[in-house]
Amino acid sequence: MVTDSNGLIGSEVVEYFDAQGWKIFGIDNNMRASFFGAKGDTRWNQKRLEANCRNFVHHELDIRDRTGVAALIQPLQPDMIVHAAAQPSHDLAAKRPFDDFDINASDLSHLKAEMQSRGITRTLDDIFEELVANWHERL
Repeated sequence: MVTDSNGLIGSEVVEYFDAQGWKIFGIDNNMRASFFGAKGDTRWNQKRLEANCRNFVHHELDIRDRTGVAALIQPLQPDMIVHAAAQPSHDLAAKRPFDDFDINASDLSHLKAEMQSRGITRTLDDIFEELVANWHERL
């Protein structure tokens, strides 16, 4: 499972694991469009992933929706969760501090709790180590 699957890092993770034959469940609600307007819209990337990645399934969900996230994880039982969702703008953080906190801190804690309650032990650090170790093969 990949949060912010339409985003820069999330979409790279989707492509990487799709190429490895993994089934990927992407979570994204295009929040960047809310943050940055039309220029932040990532639907084009979602459509590209859906067209090019055989093992990718998009799930429209706000990562801050704890009940929705738990309800999605329960039937899917992912082997790992790569949490790439973030609110990346310092200027926007000052204007929308509660959104910033919910996206950058609170959602991480409830995702971690969901992972632990389901016995998911792979972390983003594990993923990055694999990506870095194999980066030269992708060039």
